[in-house]
Amino acid sequence: MPLINNTGEVIEDPWSYADAERIEEIRPHRVVPFEILSDLEPDEAPEGPLGVFASAGIIAEQIAPVLHKVDLVVIEFPKFRDGRGFTVARALRGRHGFQGDIRAIGHILPDQLLALRQCGFTSIVTPLEHPPEQWAQKGRPDSKNAGPLLQRLIRRPAAASAHIGEGDATTLRP
Repeated sequence: MPLINNTGEVIEDPWSYADAERIEEIRPHRVVPFEILSDLEPDEAPEGPLGVFASAGIIAEQIAPVLHKVDLVVIEFPKFRDGRGFTVARALRGRHGFQGDIRAIGHILPDQLLALRQCGFTSIVTPLEHPPEQWAQKGRPDSKNAGPLLQRLIRRPAAASAHIGEGDATTLRP
């Protein structure tokens, strides 16, 4: 699947995804499942860039202890109506000061590009049903494409979202 930046432009992807069960797959420029990365001893981490895959349900506070090991955090969106990924990205940027790449993957829509960008996402793996051409128009700086629900999330301070629970359905409520 193509990779775009947060303005809708197609970019090269130097990262590959490790097998969730094979620790020998952990090497530079690999995205490793959070569960495996969090269990690594300090001497087991490879030299060079490493990424972490945060599946749905993992919250920023769980990821925070491994942020010093990674250059990329990939956040899964299991359904386009699941807003937890927005909350995680905002918390990683705001509360935890993560400066690396935050990538969205899964069921996301081109109409969510503005909200993704404003929550701190820097790259998006485009779903097959929404090719990069659909995202390019939404990535224009003058585009006002976030709906009312996403606008409320964007306006919410990152600190306020810290109190939202792991599976809380109120993620997008004011």
